[in-house]
Amino acid sequence: MHKQNTYPTTILLHALLIIMALSLTACGGGDKKPRSGPAKKTFIPANFADLVAEDTEGKLVASGLVDANGNPHPLIAHSEEGVLEFYLKHPDAFSVKTLNELPKDLKWENGEDEAIFSSPKAKRGGTWNMYENDFPRTLRFVGPDANGSFRGYIHDYNSIPLIQNHPNSDGYFPGTAKQWAVSEDGHTAFFQIDTDARYCDGQPLRISDFFYTFYFMRNKHINAPWYNDFYGKDKFTNITLFGKEALSISFYKAKPDMLERVSIRSIPEHFYGELDDEYLQDYQWKMEPTLGAYEVLEENIEKGKAITITRVKDWWADEKPFYRNRFNPERIRISVVRDPNKVFELFRKGDLDIHGLGLPEFWYDKLPDSAPEVTNGYIHKLTFYNQIPRPSWAIRINAGKTPLDNLDLRVGLHHAMNFQLVLDKVFRGDYQRMRTVADGYGPRSHQKLQARGFSIEKAETAFAKAGYTKRGSDGILQNPETNERLSITLTTGYKRMENVITVLKEEARKAGLELNLEILEGTAAWKKVNEKNHQVALTAFNVSVEMYPRFWEPFHSDNAYKEEGDSKYNADGSLKAKLTTKTNTNNFTQTANKEIDQLINQYRKSEDISEITQLSHELAQQIHDHASWIPGWKKPWIRYGHWRWMEFPDDWGPKETRDVEEFHVFWIDEKKKAETLDARKNGQSFPKQIRSYEKHKTK
Repeated sequence: MHKQNTYPTTILLHALLIIMALSLTACGGGDKKPRSGPAKKTFIPANFADLVAEDTEGKLVASGLVDANGNPHPLIAHSEEGVLEFYLKHPDAFSVKTLNELPKDLKWENGEDEAIFSSPKAKRGGTWNMYENDFPRTLRFVGPDANGSFRGYIHDYNSIPLIQNHPNSDGYFPGTAKQWAVSEDGHTAFFQIDTDARYCDGQPLRISDFFYTFYFMRNKHINAPWYNDFYGKDKFTNITLFGKEALSISFYKAKPDMLERVSIRSIPEHFYGELDDEYLQDYQWKMEPTLGAYEVLEENIEKGKAITITRVKDWWADEKPFYRNRFNPERIRISVVRDPNKVFELFRKGDLDIHGLGLPEFWYDKLPDSAPEVTNGYIHKLTFYNQIPRPSWAIRINAGKTPLDNLDLRVGLHHAMNFQLVLDKVFRGDYQRMRTVADGYGPRSHQKLQARGFSIEKAETAFAKAGYTKRGSDGILQNPETNERLSITLTTGYKRMENVITVLKEEARKAGLELNLEILEGTAAWKKVNEKNHQVALTAFNVSVEMYPRFWEPFHSDNAYKEEGDSKYNADGSLKAKLTTKTNTNNFTQTANKEIDQLINQYRKSEDISEITQLSHELAQQIHDHASWIPGWKKPWIRYGHWRWMEFPDDWGPKETRDVEEFHVFWIDEKKKAETLDARKNGQSFPKQIRSYEKHKTK
């Protein structure tokens, strides 16, 4: 906590007026945690003089963080005590220069040669009606419970980083940076900031917010190990501010995709200030001021029922070329509907504007081409072929729990899962089996590796090696020495996948495995798996469209246990007993294997695309051999049904589209909505529309 100070009455009155003004702020929350005193111009650390005095090599002055008299640079002088101290302790990582000190030989780019992917036909306004199957547990972007699906609306598909990957090419388009360049050695990216950028609370984007991003993301109080590592000093080696309008970010390796790795988003320092151990609680229901198009106002939160997201008034990027005719609805209302059957009823009534039809039962049975809403042209059906790494549908085995720490038992589980029958019976041949942990990355994906197939014989053999050799009267295998039955609980938060796991349960029984099904609400399932309290879980991650896959997050032992590095292992490479589980990471399989760790470490350090490719193949093989990840399924397209008032560009969307809201190129035609509802009431119809967009279809 900040030290308590005393101030003159005039300053206290000024502070009171500021607090009153904040209570009326459009975004960022009006009841933000009060500080211990009114805002000051500078927050000099108590040990500031000591830090300067200890700097016998003059690193602080050389970095530009302080001047010759020991005063903080004006660009960071507003920072609070702990924030400023963080910068001063790392003068090799944070520096300030003048705009004139930018390298003169940089080749600047601005994305002007890239094609616009929105439609000039787009219309502004209206409400887009969507749903979630559970109410979000927080509005924070990081920390416990922050990684739910609602986050996509307010962060993943809303925030604006420095630059963005173009979804139809290998190029980039502007974000908060209007120009960018890369150093000759490939380690440093330079950005010129768009000075129009404003947060939704009206505050301008400050260049120092990019400094603050690293203070925030490396801070222990956010309780987010993944972000702590991703933004670590070992990877982001230096951030330099060149006056108020430019910065550079240096990366530890000249990676082939370095530019997109360093294209970070800014975090508003004026909103958070210095963090403390009350961060999680204080910001549980406050959406930070955003540079994106949509915000959450406190009055639009109906706890447990719905959240309405509204478009930021006078949004700064509204007429920027790559944002024009995007983010078109004035409001997005997200209602909580926990019953999947109820969701579909609401969609067919017109209370929800769009519904995924990726599951065959929806495409063929619940909304067949002969459905009256379809034949009358009220609801349109579509298939859009995209080009993306596929979401990782899989059964993740918690290898940290007994008896699943036995490799033979895990291999048996693979052979006991009849995914081919799921593909044929549930998905009607429309889907394909995932082969590896990293499908869809072109040359970086292992082209020859195959998922283990269903085989009662192979499953029984593997289970026998694990000690389960005797069938009980109910057909379930037992360990004759312990009388332990081969009974495993499968957890999932996907109610709509009940028919999938039912097939798997029935087939597993043939191999002597009892599979107990635990279907929880989405957030409850996520919490259980995130805390590593599951045995096996059917889950999926949307994966980023990247040049090569990530392995550290889901498969490195540092994300399984709190003990660091090789200290988890015995001299023979085996895992030590009584390790401390690390929660809130993506290593849901609790994979901890010394050889895999070493390969991942080498993979992360590599700058050569050929070596990265080879290591990616080796890792896919090693993870296959470790058998803690059972590949599920993938599909080469997305399918939707939508009411005719929800409209799209002529080509529907960019080739890298994963979700309908990802690039926000659709719009709501209020006139068509009234026309459609009136026609339905009066028995009128429109032309039937079932379309397949195959521009990006691959063989």
